[in-house]
Amino acid sequence: MRPRAILFDLDGTLIDQFQAIHRAFSLTLSSMGYPEPSFETVKRAVGGASDTTMQKLIGPERAEEAVQILRPIFEKEMFDGLIALPGSNHILKWCKQNDIHTAVLTNKYGPHARAACKHLGFDQFLKFTLGVNDTAWKKPDTRLTHFALNKLGFTPQETIYVGDSPYDYKTAKNASMECILLPTGTHGVDELLSLGSTIIVKENLSQLLESLKTLSP
Repeated sequence: MRPRAILFDLDGTLIDQFQAIHRAFSLTLSSMGYPEPSFETVKRAVGGASDTTMQKLIGPERAEEAVQILRPIFEKEMFDGLIALPGSNHILKWCKQNDIHTAVLTNKYGPHARAACKHLGFDQFLKFTLGVNDTAWKKPDTRLTHFALNKLGFTPQETIYVGDSPYDYKTAKNASMECILLPTGTHGVDELLSLGSTIIVKENLSQLLESLKTLSP
């Protein structure tokens, strides 16, 4: 049976915003006297919220200060190089046409996540976009996932979570929700498959869409 709803992660799942993310982190850290991190270093650190990424890059002592500097810088850079990953608009449109309700559940700062979705035209298909600071919780906290499911109006058994990282797998697993992972973000196929014997990995959103089409309504 097709799911009645799908919760999507954002970065590395529906969008590629790593160019702007790297530039914002680089400008932030250099302004604080730290060396500029490489693109790959930042990309590998992304996945949690900004404070978690900062802690990975510079440790916990000045991470909160760095995030406050980061946000206005990122707002100036955020659309530079921002792209919708191949198949993203197509799968969101198909889901809406086939009465599968969709929303975004991300650890990206909520206002930035909604701005990216609006910029790329995703908001016309999504029920909502939920990010950091919209609630008191972050992924993979089950309270956040259940909050999103209640807002969407479906149970974990009726919903699947689509993401690209161990955070996303834990988010789904903690809420007893089926998870499908994509190697289009920060982790490759082998890394994702190593998370568990029941992991489902699709090559990309287009392959995921073709799989959805084979399921009975």
